[in-house]
Parts: sequence; structure tokens; C-alpha cells
Amino acid sequence: MQDSESRADKFIRLGEYRVNKVIEAIGRIEHLANRSNYEYTEEQVEVMFSMIEKRLAEVKGRFAPKQEKNNTFSFGKKAE
Repeated sequence: MQDSESRADKFIRLGEYRVNKVIEAIGRIEHLANRSNYEYTEEQVEVMFSMIEKRLAEVKGRFAPKQEKNNTFSFGKKAE
């Protein structure tokens, strides 16, 4: 990394590297589907992918714009 690398460039560089590592890891999980080499239940598969999907949703949520917390209650109508 160069000192002059912008934050946007750093995001792109690291994002590409890390996403490619994830894609590679998913490919290794795919090998587990080979029933000639492995025995598994549908429940095990569901648990495995539920955890992956849960973690992915958590990380994706970190990229969502921050919403301001509103600590006031309203029925949605303005008082007359």
C-alpha cells in the first residue's frame, strides 16, 4: 500500500481481495456436497447454510446507512 492510496482505493483493493477469498472458501464448501465422499443430513446442511446466511446478513447490515433513533411515540397523526 502506498501512502498516497485513497480510502476509496483501499476499499476497492481490500474488497476485491477479501471477496475473492470468500468465493474461494465457498467453493471448498461445495466439495462437501459429494455424497461419494461424505454423508450428511438435510438438517446438517440447513444448519450450516443458516449460519452462513445469518452472518452474511449481519455483515451486510453494517453497510446500511445509519438511521437516527427516534425516541418519541406517535400514532402518525398530528395533534389538532
